[in-house]
Amino acid sequence: MTYGVESLRLTTWPGITTMNAMQTFTSSRWLLLVLGLFTILGAGSVRQVQAGNPPVQAPHPRLEDPRLAPRAARIVEQVALSYEAGMTPQARERDFLKKIALAKHLLGVTNLADLRQQSLALLSGSGETSWETLRCLRWPQGDRVGVVLSVPVWVPSQARRVPAFAGFEKKWQTVALCEPRPSCYVWFAGLLADINDKAKYRPERTLVEVNSRFAPLAGLFLEYIFREGWYDANKRVPILVLRAGEDTWAVSASQGPVTAECLSFPDKEGASLDAMVVKSHFGNMAELHHGRHVAISNHRLGLAMDVNDFNYKGVVDGNPNPVSFSLRQYNRDAMHRLDARNLPAWVYTGAKWLGLRIPQEWLYTSYSADWPHFDVGTKNNSERVAH
Repeated sequence: MTYGVESLRLTTWPGITTMNAMQTFTSSRWLLLVLGLFTILGAGSVRQVQAGNPPVQAPHPRLEDPRLAPRAARIVEQVALSYEAGMTPQARERDFLKKIALAKHLLGVTNLADLRQQSLALLSGSGETSWETLRCLRWPQGDRVGVVLSVPVWVPSQARRVPAFAGFEKKWQTVALCEPRPSCYVWFAGLLADINDKAKYRPERTLVEVNSRFAPLAGLFLEYIFREGWYDANKRVPILVLRAGEDTWAVSASQGPVTAECLSFPDKEGASLDAMVVKSHFGNMAELHHGRHVAISNHRLGLAMDVNDFNYKGVVDGNPNPVSFSLRQYNRDAMHRLDARNLPAWVYTGAKWLGLRIPQEWLYTSYSADWPHFDVGTKNNSERVAH
């Protein structure tokens, strides 16, 4: 089996199994209710794909309920990107930079780390930092802090939407079993060949909970990623997992079992791109899609994004798992060609233009990097506040 990336050898390791299935007790009635809710929330998928041509209806980001944060909703609309016919890469770059400046002006921020300090001040006296507490508060101007942002994304042809849940829990397993409250969803695509077949991608929408003061900037960044793929199919980046404001999250333990492919490498620290495709078997989908953020994390303030964060088991430098010690991960474009879920270098450049802290600027633990993670940073950007 040949793979079009330098010195890559692909074979399959069947039968690699992760944790045993957890006991579930979600009622079918509740699950049907939740699935119905997410069908409604996910309505309005972007269609009519013709690379390079302006869409009939521009797929701009939007707040799902603008009444909760009318000021933020207006800014999200004001900084939407242009979709003119035949826009060159240079024209798209100028438009993006112009909208970044406008968004910061309308928000009244120059250093994005200020959003962290403002959010912490709003939470003062509320005990342990928690998104479940902060999301229900309001800014002095009246906007609710926690909002649901709808953004356009590219997904593989066989991807399907799976509801996710969140809560103030110490273990993700509790969220997977008890389903405290719906918290948007993920897109599941199990085959690497499908994930890498950009010509067959379809445009969809995904939802993410985010701090309303951060929503215009997050929406702008994600639309930038989407728009590049609109004009150039080779630059399409699938966004299957997008997590922002939350303490602990997981999909339901009642989903599955599933099999999903990922890459495994010869070592945990080297630069070799010699990879194997591994078929990982999961007793339920929550074993693949879950997370918990520490109390100092910007996620708990709705000021961080994890883009394509997975939890594969039984693999070496399990790609595209988030945290890695390896040198190969710094070769972003090559990693993207191996598995399109890996974000290419231009995405990190765009994040830096926006003022986000990117993984290359700080160390998660020891000398590892958390590759899907983008946030507003801190006063001292070397602080380890990712998870």
